Amino acid sequence: MTETSNTSTTAVDDLPPFASLTTDEEREKKAEKSSPGTYNVVVNQDSFQHLPEYGDDSEVKKEFLSPLRRGSVATSLSSGIGRDQTSESAAASTDPNIVVLPRFEDVARRTTFGSTVSRPHLSPLLKQNSFKLESSEEAAITEEPEKMDTTQSTSQEAIYSRQFRHVVWKQLVPAELGQLDGMLGSSVHLLEAAAATFTPLFHAMMAVSALSLSSNDGNARLDALQHYQQALPALQSTLKGPEDLSSDGAFLTHFLLLVYEIAAAEADDSNLWSQHLSTLLRIVYLRRELFGGERFPYIIWWIFKIDLDALFSGAGRGEFVSSMLNNDIIPPPSFHLYPLGPDGSSVVMGEELDTLPTILQLDYEVTLLAARLALLSHEFRNDKSFNVSDQLHRNQATRIRQSQVFEVQEALRQLWAAPAVMILSQRQNSLPDRSRQLYEHAATLYRSCIIYSHSSMWPGQRLETPPDYDTEIAVASNQIINMARKALGEERSDCRYLVMPIFIAGYASVDGHNRMHALDLIRSMENTSIGRNTTATRKSLAAVYEKQNERFMNTGQSLDVDYMEVMKEKGLMVVNFGL
Repeated sequence: MTETSNTSTTAVDDLPPFASLTTDEEREKKAEKSSPGTYNVVVNQDSFQHLPEYGDDSEVKKEFLSPLRRGSVATSLSSGIGRDQTSESAAASTDPNIVVLPRFEDVARRTTFGSTVSRPHLSPLLKQNSFKLESSEEAAITEEPEKMDTTQSTSQEAIYSRQFRHVVWKQLVPAELGQLDGMLGSSVHLLEAAAATFTPLFHAMMAVSALSLSSNDGNARLDALQHYQQALPALQSTLKGPEDLSSDGAFLTHFLLLVYEIAAAEADDSNLWSQHLSTLLRIVYLRRELFGGERFPYIIWWIFKIDLDALFSGAGRGEFVSSMLNNDIIPPPSFHLYPLGPDGSSVVMGEELDTLPTILQLDYEVTLLAARLALLSHEFRNDKSFNVSDQLHRNQATRIRQSQVFEVQEALRQLWAAPAVMILSQRQNSLPDRSRQLYEHAATLYRSCIIYSHSSMWPGQRLETPPDYDTEIAVASNQIINMARKALGEERSDCRYLVMPIFIAGYASVDGHNRMHALDLIRSMENTSIGRNTTATRKSLAAVYEKQNERFMNTGQSLDVDYMEVMKEKGLMVVNFGL
C-alpha cells in the first residue's frame, strides 16, 4: 500500500512510529501529519494464518470438513506432516516507513469451499434408504454453484473449462439432470466451485480437459501434462496431516487425477492409476471416521464402477471393490444421483417416482452381482495350482468353479425375470431421461455378465461351457449390439458405459455381422473419448478377432482364445473401456 502526501505543510506528528500503528484510521492520520514520502504495508503468509482455511484447529476442520489439502501420488499420511511454526507478531523492520501486517482483516471475505458455516447434510449411509420426492418445480438443488472466475485465465484455460463442463463431465457422470439444459442441475458446479479456491483441483480439471482434446491438438497433450505436473507439487505442499487428506478438495482432486491416469495410462506405467485408487480408498475410510458420513456418495459409487471396469479388463485387482463389499459400505441406491435433497438422499422428480427408485435398485443389484462375478474371475485367474493339476483334480476344480459361477448366473436371471423389471423393459422407450439411462446401463451390464460368466471367468472356460448356453450367449450379444446402435444413433453423450458391453458382445459373438458392428460402434466412440482407452479397446477387439481367425484356421475352433491374454500379448492395456 502506498501513501504519498502532496501538501507543502504538515501538522505536528504526535503519533507513534508507523510500524506500531494498528488501525487504518491511525495510519491515515499518520500519513496526513507526516512529510511527503512513501509508506508500505506488507502482507505475507503469516498475515493470513488465523483465517479458518489456514488454521490448525482440528475442531474447526471437523465442523467445516477442513481446509482443502492433500498429498501427491500415493504419498503416505506421514509424509509432509508438520507445520512451520509461525508467530502472530512479525519481525520488526528497521525501516520506520515499512510495517509487516501481522493479521489480515477482511470482514466481507467470502467463505471457501469446504469451510462454509452452512453445510448440506452428510448422507447417512447405511442408516437411511428413503428417496426424496420432489416435483420438477420444487426440486431442491442443495449446492449454489459459484461460477469459475476466468477473467484472469488465459483463453486456452477458458477453452479447457468449457470442454470440462460440456464434454468431459458428461462422459464421466451418467444419468444427471442438466445434460440437455446447459448443465443447470449438474454436479459439475461442485467441482467448479471447489476449484475456484483450491488450485490443485483446478489444475486436475485442466489436465483432464486438455487430455480430452489431445487427439486433435498436439499442444493440448503438453498442456495436460503441465497442468498435471503443477497439481502434484501443490497437493504435496498442502498435506499437513490426516485431516487435510480428508477434505473435499483432496477427495475431488484425487478423483480427477485417477481419471487422468486412467485416460493417459500406458502399459509400461500401469501402476500410477492404481496408486490413486488406493489413496482414494484411504480417503473414503478417513472421511467416514471423521465425519460419520459422506458428502459425495455418488462419487464413491462412480469410483466403485471404475474399479469394476478395471477388473473386467484384467488391468485391476479389485482393491476398492472388494474392500467396499467386504466392509458393507457401498452407498445405497438412494444416494447414487446428484442432486441430493435436504435429507441427504437423491432428489427424485415427480415424473420419475414410478420408475427411478426401482431402476436405481435394479442397477445397484446388477452392479453388485457383476462385482461378485469379476472378483470370482480374478480369484480363478490367479489360482496357479489349477493349470498344474492332474486331470482328475482339474476336473473336480472345474466343477466347483462352474457351481460358483452358476450361483451368480441364477441370481442375475432371477433378478431380470422379476415382474417389475419386465414391466420396465416394456416401457423403456417412454421412460424419463434419467430412468432410461440407468435402465440401459443395468440392461447392458446384465447381458455382459451373462456372456462373461460363460466365456471369460478363466482362460479356456468356453471350451468347458455346455453348448446348451450358446443360445443365451448369442441372444445377449444381439441385444447389446441392438441397444448400442439405437443409443449411439441418438448421438447421446451419456453412452460411454456401452463400450465394455459392446466389446464383450463382439468377443463372444459368432455372427460375422455383429462382430463387425461391434468394431464399428467402438470406432465411432473414439473421437469423443477422454483418453486412449477406447482406441485401445478397439485395437484389442481387432487383435482378438485376428487371433480367433488364426486359431480357427489351425484347429477348427476358436473358443479357447482369451481376450485378456491377447491384450497382454499385444501390449494393449485397457483400464476403463469407455474413457
